[in-house]
Amino acid sequence: MKPLNKPNVTAEKVTNDFSTIYDRNDPYIEEVIIENCTISVQDAEAIEFVNVRFRHVNFKEAKITKMYLRDVVFEKCDLSNAHFEEVTMHRVAFYHCQMTGVIMADGRFNHVMLENCNLQFAGLGFCNQKNTSYNECILKQTDLYENTLKYTMFDKCELTGVNFTNTSLAGVDLSRSYFDHITVGIANLKGCIVNEEQAKVLSTLLGLIVK
Repeated sequence: MKPLNKPNVTAEKVTNDFSTIYDRNDPYIEEVIIENCTISVQDAEAIEFVNVRFRHVNFKEAKITKMYLRDVVFEKCDLSNAHFEEVTMHRVAFYHCQMTGVIMADGRFNHVMLENCNLQFAGLGFCNQKNTSYNECILKQTDLYENTLKYTMFDKCELTGVNFTNTSLAGVDLSRSYFDHITVGIANLKGCIVNEEQAKVLSTLLGLIVK
């Protein structure tokens, strides 16, 4: 996998009141650290965040479609059940974030890093993921239906119950992660890299019994 380009965040200005920097009629926010607050925006569209750092921010159940993120870092944020359909992310990192049930369907990810995040039950269907890294993340029951995964890595992740239906796993290395079962078509497994134990689990898709 190619080295990821990390976010270039140089912001120094700090705010803990999102309402002072957000204008629904001109939703462009740049060069700011947003911390210790709640962002509960509803039915917003096309908010752009550039050169922004979020710290301890609660996005629970926020609804923002077609959001654009470039050079953005999320640190210990709660995005549980937030709706970010059609999000575009370029050089974005999530560290120690709670993302249970977050919806990012139809998203475009490029140079995105997720480390120590909980994405259980997340909805990531129909996403195009390129140069994306999941490191020590929980993805139990996560929906990755019909994704394009190019240079995407899962390292030390919990993948039990992930839905990879109609998602090609060619070139994707799952061998350093863990799962009891996943949903995937036989044709989509071609070229996937797994370890011996995972191969035994996946053999059930072929109707094999391994002694």
